[in-house]
Amino acid sequence: MRHPLNRMLQAALSGLLVGLLAAGPAFAQQPPLRLLPRVLPAATTPKIGVVVIPLDAAAQAQLPRLTYMAEQAAADAGRFERVRLADVLDSQGARAREQKAQEGAAAIQEGQKAYDELDTQKALEQFEQAAAAYEASDLSRHFTDMSRARVMKIASYVANGDNKAATKELRDMLGRNPRAEFSPNFFPPDELALVEKTRKAVLAQADKTLEVKTGTVGAQVYVDGQFQGISPVTVSGLSRGDHYVTVIAPGYALAQERVSGTEASFTLEPVPAAQRLEAWVKRIVKEPEDEDRDKSLREFGAFAGTAQVLALLVRGTPGPAAQDAIALRLEVSDGHNLGYAVGPVPSSGEAMDAAIQSLLSSALATDAPRKDGPVRHFASGGPSPGRRTAGYVLMAAGAALLAGGVYFGLEASSRSDRFKELPQTDARAEKLRSDGKTFALIADVGILAGLGSAGAGAWLAFAGGGSGKKETRPSRVTPPPTPVREQQPTPATPTPRPEDKPKPEATPQSKPPASTREETSKREAEEARKREEEEKRKRDEAAKQEEEKRKREEEEKRKRDEAAKREEEEKRKRDGDSRLKQEEEQRKREEEARLKQAEEDKRKREEEARLKREAEEQRKREAEEQRKREEEKKKRPPLDEDDLRNY
Repeated sequence: MRHPLNRMLQAALSGLLVGLLAAGPAFAQQPPLRLLPRVLPAATTPKIGVVVIPLDAAAQAQLPRLTYMAEQAAADAGRFERVRLADVLDSQGARAREQKAQEGAAAIQEGQKAYDELDTQKALEQFEQAAAAYEASDLSRHFTDMSRARVMKIASYVANGDNKAATKELRDMLGRNPRAEFSPNFFPPDELALVEKTRKAVLAQADKTLEVKTGTVGAQVYVDGQFQGISPVTVSGLSRGDHYVTVIAPGYALAQERVSGTEASFTLEPVPAAQRLEAWVKRIVKEPEDEDRDKSLREFGAFAGTAQVLALLVRGTPGPAAQDAIALRLEVSDGHNLGYAVGPVPSSGEAMDAAIQSLLSSALATDAPRKDGPVRHFASGGPSPGRRTAGYVLMAAGAALLAGGVYFGLEASSRSDRFKELPQTDARAEKLRSDGKTFALIADVGILAGLGSAGAGAWLAFAGGGSGKKETRPSRVTPPPTPVREQQPTPATPTPRPEDKPKPEATPQSKPPASTREETSKREAEEARKREEEEKRKRDEAAKQEEEKRKREEEEKRKRDEAAKREEEEKRKRDGDSRLKQEEEQRKREEEARLKQAEEDKRKREEEARLKREAEEQRKREAEEQRKREEEKKKRPPLDEDDLRNY
């Protein structure tokens, strides 16, 4: 005989199962349990990946420029750590380049330490290593760091007394970065004067033109760390030396060269991860306003290792008509739409750039709060209230069927035990056996039906959205956003849009009520169409006024820039004339001093020659007098001994 404790345990487990199934819908509506506080201080800014989805061929042609705009908007927001799409798809190459940049930073630190300790030879070696390491990194990001390493290299040359090498390095470095800064902490005044003189000479000869091509692939082009546009592009106003060219295209390996000529041609190599991006883009293009869009973006964010994803979806048209654009920023963990903006934008030109920037700024500015769960924006979202109700009813019915199945299963088990206790000849044994089989069959059917009903009810109640609420696409806005009046839904079936509504057929005169309803619907549709046209006209006028205002501001800015440029040119000319005049006066003074010195030297030489001549003449006169005295002495008769005795 089965122990009564087993029956009690089975009954308790069955009751727990029934309770959990019954309480499941209630628990599902509660916010998830949080094991951490709701508000935690952010240690670092969240990482955000950026991806642009062209929805047709017209938008595909503008993909490189739109990608740069979206990535730049994320960087300029100041709230995120931007992760470029090209680095996501070429993670191995990006890590290698970043490692080189870290090596350069470490070498600069060691060089600075050696310089402070007056070991300038070691500092020179460290700064050379830093410049070489940065040259192998991504110069679209680290060109300024490489210039700083080369500035300190020049400072080390100066400290070592190698002025010839310092001058050569200075001319080469300023040829690529005329904006480089030289601190008076490392350069004496005479060296700073030489720096400014060299800088002006380099800028005066900045007349080189460089043409950059990347075949059929449009790529972002950076020359000496400065963004110059989308390839093919021609860059003018460069110095006559060598320049570093970096080209970046998502899905291709970064290419970088030191170019000395006037033309640079690159062949970009695709990376394997580009196929994954292509698969995600195809899924999004197929249903750009469906749930699969956010699923694909979350998969991309998980692959990129970012907390958020900024997506820009653009549908272009070949003519002057407007195009649709959606800027979406979502949380990768749960798909919550932190920012969402949608609206028509011009198809090309500066007006398109301004409109796209407005949409991106709107999506990046603030975080949308959660409302009983993640907020999403789909054209058709989660289950409707009627569907949820049906799901809850099916779940409750499933719980009841499961409870009944468990009950009849226990009864069948009880009758089986009693049947085993009775003799087979007992008249009650046959009845117990028959009832046990019946109860067991009912229990099996009840459990299976309950599980099926509960599963179907859960799918109806919770499929299609985490919050269980129908999510619809918000009203379109025209950047800059303008308020748009939304039509309140009517209790009856919503009136179809005029472009989607079929033309009404002729109704027989014998059915005036249907004709009246049709005319009313037609009139309402016409009024709705007129309201939409009026609102569209107002939006177009507002956009036109904004465009005219922006053009006026740009024209005024251009005039101010031209006036400032003219003033600067005149000032530079005046400074140049003044400098030339000063140099001419200095040359005159130097020439006069030189002539004066030459005259003084000539006078001294003449005086020395005169004194020398006088000394020579004096010497000659003395020699002549000596000769004469000797001659007179010879002419005088000699005295003999007799004369002397007579004397």
